[in-house]
Amino acid sequence: MSKKVMIMSAALEGRLMTAVEAAKKAGIKTVACIRKEDDINLVNADSCYAVDNEDVDTLLAIAKKEKIDGILGMWDKCVLPAAIIAKDLGLIGNSPDSVRCLLEKDSFRKLQRKAGVYTPEFFETDSTVDLKEKCSKLKFPIIMKPVLCSSSFGQTVLYDDNDIINAFEKASANSRNGYVCIEEFVEQDSLKVLEADIVMVGDDILWDGLRWCYRFPEAPLRPVLDTYPVFLNDNQEKEFKSSVEKVLKTAGVSFGEFNIEGFFTKEGRFFIIEINPRPAGYNNQQDIELFCGVNYSKLLVTTAVGDMSYYEELKSFKREKKYMLSYAVFSFKAGVMDYLYIDDSIKESLLAFRAYPGGEKGTFIEDITADNRPVGMAIFGFSSEEEMEWAHENIRELVHVVIKD
Repeated sequence: MSKKVMIMSAALEGRLMTAVEAAKKAGIKTVACIRKEDDINLVNADSCYAVDNEDVDTLLAIAKKEKIDGILGMWDKCVLPAAIIAKDLGLIGNSPDSVRCLLEKDSFRKLQRKAGVYTPEFFETDSTVDLKEKCSKLKFPIIMKPVLCSSSFGQTVLYDDNDIINAFEKASANSRNGYVCIEEFVEQDSLKVLEADIVMVGDDILWDGLRWCYRFPEAPLRPVLDTYPVFLNDNQEKEFKSSVEKVLKTAGVSFGEFNIEGFFTKEGRFFIIEINPRPAGYNNQQDIELFCGVNYSKLLVTTAVGDMSYYEELKSFKREKKYMLSYAVFSFKAGVMDYLYIDDSIKESLLAFRAYPGGEKGTFIEDITADNRPVGMAIFGFSSEEEMEWAHENIRELVHVVIKD
Protein backbone atom coordinates (compact mmCIF):
# COMPACT_ATOMS: atom_id res chain seq x y z
CA MET A 1 0.00 0.00 0.00
CA SER A 2 1.45 3.36 -1.02
CA LYS A 3 2.24 6.07 1.50
CA LYS A 4 0.33 9.36 1.60
CA VAL A 5 1.76 12.85 2.24
CA MET A 6 -0.20 16.02 3.06
CA ILE A 7 1.29 19.16 1.47
CA MET A 8 0.14 22.58 2.70
CA SER A 9 0.64 25.92 0.99
CA ALA A 10 -0.90 29.34 1.48
CA ALA A 11 -0.78 29.92 -2.27
CA LEU A 12 -1.13 28.00 -5.51
CA GLU A 13 2.56 28.19 -6.43
CA GLY A 14 5.77 26.36 -7.31
CA ARG A 15 6.73 24.79 -4.00
CA LEU A 16 3.38 23.06 -3.76
CA MET A 17 3.29 21.99 -7.41
CA THR A 18 6.83 20.57 -7.50
CA ALA A 19 6.25 18.67 -4.25
CA VAL A 20 3.04 17.12 -5.61
CA GLU A 21 4.79 16.18 -8.84
CA ALA A 22 7.78 14.69 -6.99
CA ALA A 23 5.51 12.65 -4.71
CA LYS A 24 3.56 11.23 -7.65
CA LYS A 25 6.78 10.20 -9.42
CA ALA A 26 7.91 8.50 -6.20
CA GLY A 27 4.63 6.57 -5.95
CA ILE A 28 3.40 8.55 -2.95
CA LYS A 29 -0.23 9.67 -2.81
CA THR A 30 -0.81 13.37 -2.21
CA VAL A 31 -3.26 15.46 -0.19
CA ALA A 32 -2.92 19.17 -1.02
CA CYS A 33 -4.30 21.99 1.15
CA ILE A 34 -4.45 25.45 -0.41
CA ARG A 35 -6.17 28.78 0.25
CA LYS A 36 -9.94 29.02 -0.04
CA GLU A 37 -9.63 31.57 -2.86
CA ASP A 38 -7.53 29.23 -5.03
CA ASP A 39 -8.92 26.71 -7.52
CA ILE A 40 -8.45 23.14 -6.29
CA ASN A 41 -8.91 21.90 -9.87
CA LEU A 42 -5.52 23.41 -10.77
CA VAL A 43 -3.69 21.09 -8.37
CA ASN A 44 -2.79 17.65 -9.69
CA ALA A 45 -3.05 16.00 -6.27
CA ASP A 46 -4.93 12.81 -5.38
CA SER A 47 -7.04 14.88 -2.98
CA CYS A 48 -7.21 18.65 -2.65
CA TYR A 49 -8.88 20.91 -0.09
CA ALA A 50 -9.39 24.68 -0.14
CA VAL A 51 -8.99 25.60 3.51
CA ASP A 52 -7.60 28.28 5.80
CA ASN A 53 -4.04 27.08 6.32
CA GLU A 54 -4.03 28.41 9.90
CA ASP A 55 -7.20 26.52 10.84
CA VAL A 56 -5.43 23.71 12.67
CA ASP A 57 -8.60 21.91 13.78
CA THR A 58 -9.92 21.60 10.22
CA LEU A 59 -6.51 20.61 8.88
CA LEU A 60 -6.10 17.99 11.59
CA ALA A 61 -9.53 16.58 10.73
CA ILE A 62 -8.49 16.35 7.06
CA ALA A 63 -5.23 14.63 8.03
CA LYS A 64 -7.08 12.04 10.11
CA LYS A 65 -9.71 11.50 7.42
CA GLU A 66 -7.04 10.96 4.76
CA LYS A 67 -4.90 8.78 7.07
CA ILE A 68 -1.70 10.55 6.06
CA ASP A 69 1.79 9.15 6.63
CA GLY A 70 3.61 12.48 6.45
CA ILE A 71 3.05 16.24 6.30
CA LEU A 72 4.88 19.25 4.84
CA GLY A 73 4.30 22.99 5.24
CA MET A 74 5.66 24.85 2.20
CA TRP A 75 4.87 28.44 3.29
CA ASP A 76 5.47 30.41 6.50
CA LYS A 77 1.80 30.30 7.51
CA CYS A 78 1.69 26.52 7.02
CA VAL A 79 4.83 25.48 8.88
CA LEU A 80 3.48 25.78 12.42
CA PRO A 81 0.15 24.00 11.68
CA ALA A 82 2.15 21.23 10.00
CA ALA A 83 4.32 20.86 13.10
CA ILE A 84 1.27 20.75 15.38
CA ILE A 85 -0.40 18.07 13.25
CA ALA A 86 2.80 16.01 12.98
CA LYS A 87 3.14 16.03 16.77
CA ASP A 88 -0.52 15.11 17.28
CA LEU A 89 -0.36 12.19 14.83
CA GLY A 90 3.14 11.02 15.70
CA LEU A 91 4.54 11.81 12.24
CA ILE A 92 8.04 12.87 11.20
CA GLY A 93 8.49 16.59 11.84
CA ASN A 94 9.74 19.32 14.15
CA SER A 95 8.17 20.37 17.42
CA PRO A 96 5.85 23.41 17.34
CA ASP A 97 8.13 25.24 19.80
CA SER A 98 11.21 24.71 17.61
CA VAL A 99 9.33 26.07 14.61
CA ARG A 100 8.05 29.11 16.51
CA CYS A 101 11.52 30.22 17.56
CA LEU A 102 12.62 30.23 13.90
CA LEU A 103 9.52 31.96 12.54
CA GLU A 104 9.29 34.83 15.04
CA LYS A 105 11.96 37.48 14.46
CA ASP A 106 12.47 38.37 18.14
CA SER A 107 12.51 34.72 19.22
CA PHE A 108 15.06 33.98 16.51
CA ARG A 109 17.45 36.64 17.82
CA LYS A 110 17.09 35.18 21.33
CA LEU A 111 17.81 31.75 19.85
CA GLN A 112 21.00 33.07 18.22
CA ARG A 113 22.18 34.47 21.55
CA LYS A 114 21.50 31.15 23.24
CA ALA A 115 23.40 29.31 20.50
CA GLY A 116 26.39 31.62 20.94
CA VAL A 117 26.52 32.93 17.38
CA TYR A 118 26.80 36.52 16.13
CA THR A 119 23.71 38.57 17.10
CA PRO A 120 22.90 42.33 16.92
CA GLU A 121 21.14 44.21 19.74
CA PHE A 122 17.36 44.25 19.38
CA PHE A 123 13.98 44.57 21.04
CA GLU A 124 10.38 43.94 20.04
CA THR A 125 7.15 45.82 20.72
CA ASP A 126 3.55 46.22 19.58
CA SER A 127 3.28 49.85 20.70
CA THR A 128 4.69 53.26 19.77
CA VAL A 129 4.78 54.30 23.45
CA ASP A 130 8.32 55.47 24.26
CA LEU A 131 9.42 54.02 20.92
CA LYS A 132 11.91 56.79 20.12
CA GLU A 133 13.47 56.51 23.55
CA LYS A 134 13.85 52.73 23.18
CA CYS A 135 15.34 53.11 19.71
CA SER A 136 17.86 55.68 21.01
CA LYS A 137 19.46 52.91 23.08
CA LEU A 138 20.39 51.11 19.86
CA LYS A 139 23.17 52.12 17.51
CA PHE A 140 21.87 53.55 14.21
CA PRO A 141 21.23 52.49 11.52
CA ILE A 142 18.43 50.25 12.73
CA ILE A 143 15.97 48.03 10.87
CA MET A 144 12.29 47.65 11.69
CA LYS A 145 10.60 44.47 10.52
CA PRO A 146 7.44 42.50 11.21
CA VAL A 147 7.82 39.76 13.81
CA LEU A 148 5.58 37.42 11.81
CA CYS A 149 5.71 37.94 8.06
CA SER A 150 6.74 36.21 4.84
CA SER A 151 9.61 37.56 2.74
CA SER A 152 10.90 41.15 3.20
CA PHE A 153 7.52 42.91 3.27
CA GLY A 154 7.20 45.79 5.75
CA GLN A 155 10.91 46.24 6.47
CA THR A 156 12.55 49.67 6.74
CA VAL A 157 16.16 50.68 7.41
CA LEU A 158 16.44 53.93 9.41
CA TYR A 159 19.59 56.04 9.71
CA ASP A 160 18.04 58.46 12.24
CA ASP A 161 14.87 58.77 14.31
CA ASN A 162 12.94 61.05 11.92
CA ASP A 163 10.63 58.38 10.48
CA ILE A 164 10.37 55.90 13.33
CA ILE A 165 6.58 56.00 13.72
CA ASN A 166 5.86 55.54 10.01
CA ALA A 167 8.35 52.66 9.84
CA PHE A 168 6.74 51.03 12.87
CA GLU A 169 3.24 51.31 11.38
CA LYS A 170 4.45 49.81 8.09
CA ALA A 171 6.06 46.86 9.88
CA SER A 172 3.11 46.34 12.23
CA ALA A 173 0.66 46.31 9.33
CA ASN A 174 2.63 43.46 7.75
CA SER A 175 3.04 41.46 10.97
CA ARG A 176 0.48 38.74 11.56
CA ASN A 177 0.53 39.36 15.32
CA GLY A 178 1.10 43.14 15.17
CA TYR A 179 4.52 42.95 16.83
CA VAL A 180 7.59 44.64 15.37
CA CYS A 181 11.25 43.69 15.84
CA ILE A 182 13.69 46.62 15.97
CA GLU A 183 17.37 45.78 15.77
CA GLU A 184 20.71 47.30 14.95
CA PHE A 185 21.20 47.04 11.21
CA VAL A 186 24.42 45.20 10.48
CA GLU A 187 25.72 46.94 7.39
CA GLN A 188 27.75 45.26 4.69
CA ASP A 189 29.76 46.54 1.76
CA SER A 190 27.38 45.49 -1.00
CA LEU A 191 23.90 44.30 -1.89
CA LYS A 192 25.14 40.71 -1.81
CA VAL A 193 24.22 38.05 0.75
CA LEU A 194 24.83 34.35 1.09
CA GLU A 195 21.61 32.39 0.73
CA ALA A 196 21.21 28.67 1.18
CA ASP A 197 18.55 26.02 1.09
CA ILE A 198 19.63 23.04 3.17
CA VAL A 199 17.85 19.82 4.07
CA MET A 200 18.07 18.19 7.51
CA VAL A 201 17.57 14.45 7.94
CA GLY A 202 18.18 13.75 11.61
CA ASP A 203 21.70 14.94 12.46
CA ASP A 204 22.73 15.09 8.79
CA ILE A 205 22.62 18.29 6.71
CA LEU A 206 22.75 18.50 2.91
CA TRP A 207 24.36 21.78 1.82
CA ASP A 208 23.64 21.65 -1.93
CA GLY A 209 21.59 24.85 -2.17
CA LEU A 210 24.23 27.52 -1.49
CA ARG A 211 24.21 30.60 -3.74
CA TRP A 212 25.12 34.27 -3.76
CA CYS A 213 21.97 36.38 -3.70
CA TYR A 214 21.91 39.96 -4.98
CA ARG A 215 19.58 42.93 -4.62
CA PHE A 216 19.25 46.15 -6.62
CA PRO A 217 19.60 49.64 -5.09
CA GLU A 218 15.96 50.46 -5.93
CA ALA A 219 14.76 47.61 -3.68
CA PRO A 220 17.63 46.71 -1.33
CA LEU A 221 15.62 44.21 0.72
CA ARG A 222 14.21 42.23 -2.21
CA PRO A 223 16.22 39.27 -3.57
CA VAL A 224 16.33 39.31 -7.37
CA LEU A 225 19.37 37.42 -8.63
CA ASP A 226 21.20 34.25 -7.56
CA THR A 227 24.52 32.92 -8.80
CA TYR A 228 25.90 29.42 -8.34
CA PRO A 229 28.29 28.02 -7.12
CA VAL A 230 29.55 29.63 -3.92
CA PHE A 231 33.28 29.48 -3.23
CA LEU A 232 34.22 29.95 0.43
CA ASN A 233 37.66 29.68 1.95
CA ASP A 234 38.19 27.15 4.75
CA ASN A 235 37.59 29.67 7.56
CA GLN A 236 34.42 31.03 5.94
CA GLU A 237 33.00 27.56 5.31
CA LYS A 238 33.71 26.50 8.89
CA GLU A 239 32.17 29.70 10.31
CA PHE A 240 29.09 29.46 8.08
CA LYS A 241 28.33 25.80 8.70
CA SER A 242 29.14 25.98 12.40
CA SER A 243 26.83 28.97 12.94
CA VAL A 244 23.94 27.36 11.09
CA GLU A 245 24.36 24.00 12.84
CA LYS A 246 24.50 25.63 16.28
CA VAL A 247 21.28 27.56 15.71
CA LEU A 248 19.36 24.62 14.24
CA LYS A 249 20.45 22.22 16.95
CA THR A 250 19.73 24.76 19.69
CA ALA A 251 16.26 25.22 18.19
CA GLY A 252 15.76 21.45 18.31
CA VAL A 253 14.83 20.90 14.66
CA SER A 254 15.87 17.73 12.85
CA PHE A 255 13.81 17.48 9.67
CA GLY A 256 12.96 19.46 6.57
CA GLU A 257 14.20 22.14 4.23
CA PHE A 258 15.44 25.43 5.67
CA ASN A 259 16.03 28.68 3.79
CA ILE A 260 18.96 30.65 5.25
CA GLU A 261 20.03 34.21 4.56
CA GLY A 262 23.12 35.95 5.94
CA PHE A 263 26.53 37.44 5.28
CA PHE A 264 30.03 37.70 6.68
CA THR A 265 30.86 40.72 8.82
CA LYS A 266 34.11 42.64 8.41
CA GLU A 267 35.43 40.63 11.35
CA GLY A 268 34.71 37.36 9.55
CA ARG A 269 31.69 36.34 11.64
CA PHE A 270 28.67 34.94 9.82
CA PHE A 271 25.54 36.95 10.61
CA ILE A 272 22.42 34.88 10.06
CA ILE A 273 19.69 37.32 9.06
CA GLU A 274 17.02 34.63 9.21
CA ILE A 275 16.34 30.92 8.91
CA ASN A 276 12.94 30.05 7.47
CA PRO A 277 11.75 26.48 8.20
CA ARG A 278 10.45 25.94 4.66
CA PRO A 279 11.80 26.05 1.08
CA ALA A 280 12.65 29.37 -0.55
CA GLY A 281 10.23 30.87 -3.05
CA TYR A 282 10.70 31.53 -6.77
CA ASN A 283 11.05 27.75 -7.42
CA ASN A 284 14.54 27.59 -5.92
CA GLN A 285 14.22 23.81 -5.57
CA GLN A 286 14.08 23.54 -9.35
CA ASP A 287 17.11 25.83 -9.63
CA ILE A 288 19.09 23.62 -7.24
CA GLU A 289 18.27 20.56 -9.33
CA LEU A 290 19.38 22.38 -12.49
CA PHE A 291 22.58 23.40 -10.69
CA CYS A 292 23.74 20.07 -9.26
CA GLY A 293 21.14 17.38 -9.97
CA VAL A 294 19.83 17.01 -6.41
CA ASN A 295 16.01 16.97 -6.26
CA TYR A 296 15.08 18.64 -2.96
CA SER A 297 11.34 18.18 -3.60
CA LYS A 298 11.79 14.43 -3.98
CA LEU A 299 13.99 14.33 -0.89
CA LEU A 300 11.38 16.17 1.19
CA VAL A 301 8.32 14.14 0.20
CA THR A 302 10.08 10.78 0.54
CA THR A 303 11.71 11.42 3.91
CA ALA A 304 8.45 12.95 5.23
CA VAL A 305 6.79 9.53 4.93
CA GLY A 306 9.83 7.64 6.24
CA ASP A 307 11.21 6.52 2.87
CA MET A 308 15.01 6.97 3.10
CA SER A 309 15.92 5.39 -0.25
CA TYR A 310 16.59 8.67 -2.12
CA TYR A 311 18.40 10.11 0.90
CA GLU A 312 20.70 7.06 0.94
CA GLU A 313 21.20 7.36 -2.83
CA LEU A 314 22.37 10.97 -2.45
CA LYS A 315 25.21 9.92 -0.14
CA SER A 316 27.09 8.61 -3.18
CA PHE A 317 25.47 10.79 -5.86
CA LYS A 318 28.01 12.69 -7.96
CA ARG A 319 27.06 16.35 -8.23
CA GLU A 320 27.64 17.76 -11.72
CA LYS A 321 27.73 21.46 -10.83
CA LYS A 322 27.58 24.28 -13.37
CA TYR A 323 27.98 28.05 -13.39
CA MET A 324 24.41 29.30 -13.19
CA LEU A 325 22.46 32.53 -12.81
CA SER A 326 18.81 32.72 -11.77
CA TYR A 327 17.10 36.07 -12.32
CA ALA A 328 13.74 37.18 -10.92
CA VAL A 329 12.56 39.58 -13.61
CA PHE A 330 10.75 42.60 -12.16
CA SER A 331 9.84 45.78 -13.98
CA PHE A 332 11.60 49.00 -13.02
CA LYS A 333 8.55 51.09 -13.81
CA ALA A 334 4.83 50.48 -13.49
CA GLY A 335 2.72 50.08 -16.59
CA VAL A 336 1.12 47.67 -19.04
CA MET A 337 3.32 44.70 -19.91
CA ASP A 338 4.29 44.53 -23.59
CA TYR A 339 6.90 41.77 -23.71
CA LEU A 340 10.01 40.35 -22.05
CA TYR A 341 13.25 41.23 -23.80
CA ILE A 342 16.10 38.68 -23.78
CA ASP A 343 19.20 39.76 -25.68
CA ASP A 344 20.46 37.51 -28.48
CA SER A 345 23.89 37.34 -26.84
CA ILE A 346 22.49 35.40 -23.90
CA LYS A 347 19.60 33.42 -25.41
CA GLU A 348 21.72 30.31 -26.05
CA SER A 349 22.59 30.21 -22.33
CA LEU A 350 18.92 30.11 -21.25
CA LEU A 351 18.24 26.87 -19.38
CA ALA A 352 14.65 27.60 -18.38
CA PHE A 353 12.08 30.36 -18.08
CA ARG A 354 9.21 30.10 -15.60
CA ALA A 355 6.43 32.61 -16.14
CA TYR A 356 4.31 33.66 -13.15
CA PRO A 357 0.62 34.58 -13.17
CA GLY A 358 0.00 38.31 -13.43
CA GLY A 359 2.92 38.99 -15.75
CA GLU A 360 1.18 38.27 -19.05
CA LYS A 361 1.25 40.58 -22.07
CA GLY A 362 -1.35 43.33 -21.71
CA THR A 363 -1.59 43.18 -17.90
CA PHE A 364 -0.75 46.09 -15.62
CA ILE A 365 2.29 45.44 -13.42
CA GLU A 366 3.82 47.42 -10.58
CA ASP A 367 7.48 48.37 -10.36
CA ILE A 368 10.03 46.40 -8.32
CA THR A 369 9.42 48.41 -5.15
CA ALA A 370 5.70 47.59 -5.07
CA ASP A 371 5.25 44.25 -6.84
CA ASN A 372 5.18 41.08 -4.75
CA ARG A 373 6.09 38.70 -7.56
CA PRO A 374 8.29 38.93 -10.69
CA VAL A 375 6.86 38.34 -14.14
CA GLY A 376 9.02 35.24 -14.28
CA MET A 377 12.33 33.54 -13.54
CA ALA A 378 15.05 33.34 -16.19
CA ILE A 379 17.75 30.74 -15.49
CA PHE A 380 21.02 30.72 -17.45
CA GLY A 381 23.92 28.25 -17.53
CA PHE A 382 27.50 29.18 -18.45
CA SER A 383 30.78 27.41 -19.20
CA SER A 384 32.91 29.70 -17.04
CA GLU A 385 32.77 32.00 -14.04
CA GLU A 386 33.82 34.90 -16.28
CA GLU A 387 30.81 34.42 -18.58
CA MET A 388 28.48 34.24 -15.59
CA GLU A 389 29.90 37.40 -14.03
CA TRP A 390 29.57 39.27 -17.33
CA ALA A 391 25.89 38.31 -17.47
CA HIS A 392 25.45 39.28 -13.83
CA GLU A 393 26.98 42.72 -14.36
CA ASN A 394 24.83 43.42 -17.44
CA ILE A 395 21.65 41.53 -16.58
CA ARG A 396 19.36 44.57 -16.48
CA GLU A 397 20.22 45.41 -20.10
CA LEU A 398 20.26 41.77 -21.24
CA VAL A 399 16.90 40.77 -19.72
CA HIS A 400 14.14 43.25 -18.93
CA VAL A 401 10.44 43.98 -19.08
CA VAL A 402 9.26 46.26 -21.88
CA ILE A 403 6.33 48.48 -20.88
CA LYS A 404 3.92 49.77 -23.51
CA ASP A 405 4.25 53.49 -24.24
